[in-house]
Amino acid sequence: MRNFYVTLLMSLMLASGLLVAVAGDKARAQPEPREGPVAKAPTEPGFAKDEILVKPEDDAPGRRLGQVNRANNAEVEERLPEADITVVELPRDLPVQAAVNAYENAPGIEYAEPNFKLFPSATEPDDPRYDDLYGLNNTGQTGGTQDSDIDAPEAWDVGTGSQRTVTAVIDTGTDIDHPDLRGNVWVNQDEIPDNGKDDDNNGYVDDRNGWDFFNDDKTVYDSGSVDDHGTHVSGTIAAQGDNGRGVTGVNWDGHIMPLKFIGPRTGYTSDAIKAIDYAVDNGANISNNSWGGGGRSRALKDAITRAGNQGHLLVAAAGNGGSDGVGDDNDQDPFYPASYDNNNIISVAATDSSDRLARFSNFGSDTVDLGAPGVGILSTVPGNGYGYKSGTSMASPHVAGAAALLESQNPGAGAAELKRRILRNADRASDLNGKTVTGDRLNAARMLGGTDLTLRAGRRVLEFPGKAGFGGKLTSGGEPVANRKVELLQRPFGAKGFRRVRDGEATTNPKGRFVIRGVRPRKHTYYRARFSGEGQSLERAVSGPERVNVRVKVTIRAKESNVKLGRRRGVVGRVIPKHAGKVRLVVRRNGRLIDRQWDRLDSRSKYRFVYKPPRPGNYAVSVVRYKDGDHFGNRSAPKRFRVVR
Repeated sequence: MRNFYVTLLMSLMLASGLLVAVAGDKARAQPEPREGPVAKAPTEPGFAKDEILVKPEDDAPGRRLGQVNRANNAEVEERLPEADITVVELPRDLPVQAAVNAYENAPGIEYAEPNFKLFPSATEPDDPRYDDLYGLNNTGQTGGTQDSDIDAPEAWDVGTGSQRTVTAVIDTGTDIDHPDLRGNVWVNQDEIPDNGKDDDNNGYVDDRNGWDFFNDDKTVYDSGSVDDHGTHVSGTIAAQGDNGRGVTGVNWDGHIMPLKFIGPRTGYTSDAIKAIDYAVDNGANISNNSWGGGGRSRALKDAITRAGNQGHLLVAAAGNGGSDGVGDDNDQDPFYPASYDNNNIISVAATDSSDRLARFSNFGSDTVDLGAPGVGILSTVPGNGYGYKSGTSMASPHVAGAAALLESQNPGAGAAELKRRILRNADRASDLNGKTVTGDRLNAARMLGGTDLTLRAGRRVLEFPGKAGFGGKLTSGGEPVANRKVELLQRPFGAKGFRRVRDGEATTNPKGRFVIRGVRPRKHTYYRARFSGEGQSLERAVSGPERVNVRVKVTIRAKESNVKLGRRRGVVGRVIPKHAGKVRLVVRRNGRLIDRQWDRLDSRSKYRFVYKPPRPGNYAVSVVRYKDGDHFGNRSAPKRFRVVR
């Protein structure tokens, strides 16, 4: 629907005779509406109407962007140095999509895009007030199922966090004077407060406790009505524990770094990018991102990639469905940033007090990693108060707090290690089976210790019908466990749950290691290893999911002998395994692309092209099957021939 909206907008502009230059609108993140139990994501992507984001090519002359700006009567509004992105202000008569096209077609411009609107993923609930934090320790106090929680008390037996660990709250503002938060608010020790100087030379004046990117000032809290969302999220992550007051966060001794980029209604992609860069540059190894919306942004994805390269883990809310209040499938209708495929993102769905997927929560067997409590969550609100909220916004900070708790016990652990430990040590939740990658709900205690099982695929991309091999290790308390049987489980793309792989088992060696070979995936498949515990004082353990992607095989037959000008050349072949849809013939003459043609695969997954070369020369033809849901695409080997008079 989002892509349809952009296409429709561009079509209307062209039909109106507007400029065929392209510009992207600016998107703002907005707080959720208050009039219902579930946050309603907009059905169409929004973006700023007067600006776009532009990324020059790396080797483009510095003056090139200025030339394009002058040609479109546009000006530089702001530069994002770390992202190498420029926010370009457009003239009133230049529509965003027209500007995007103009800039992308200009020499020296890598891409241009709208500045998409983003918004929080939670709302005020209309459920009866809960009297306890069931998400941390569920005793059935809300009428739910006992132990449908993240086992926080058991985790706190290991540790309650460390103020060396900093979690950025990228959101609306945070009430840093709340008595349950103020002791856990990050302090920039290199910045002298209120002296009007940028003491640490990081580009921000007096950023003692973070930054407000929406208003471009040091004040990370403005008012309760505007900043209740960020305050609530912050409390779930790191409200002070054991202080005889209010509630406790998952990581009750950790620090939060308030980074406000959402104002009264919306926040911009450009400001989200700056917030992510600030978090990484100023020592936050984890961030909570309970917001989303708009379209797919290369600039935002690149910012997340930069963060991942520095070991930063970005925890993101999966989103709260559409206008009907029912969760959507993110595999089919992506919700960004949770749906980006970056390895340093954990995407989180919301569960209730009985481990059921919340009605409003988005899901996705290939794009949403796991669930966490997100219905009727009690936390801090502005004005020294406490309140309940529901949404994937409330689920995400449970995972961010757990990640911070884990990092406090494992200083220096990067995004990959934190994500691996969290996903492979969660609890099974039957209602999430086939709805998330793991089918699990967060367990903070298990990730900190106990029996541990790892799994790694030898190859993550195969060409059909290739075979995959897997290796892993079983440990308990950090020590290897020998002579135990481990089983391999699989979930092919589109399947509803993990099932045992036939002949997919191995026994651990004296070092706790095992190898399973000869597994033949037919399409994209997730794999997990399982250890039953065998009733001998060891816990059951399940590894985190490993995905093996499969490329189709495209065969081709065509004569490679000379052909006379004016004659035709036949090209035939098939796609393996059997597929429907189309393939494309790609024709090159003397190394230069001169033609493309489509053909639909028949019922046996075969194609046939008859091509008439237009002029003499050296020709090469190949056939491409593009990526679909089940498989990666692939290209056949080229067939070469010479056309003579």
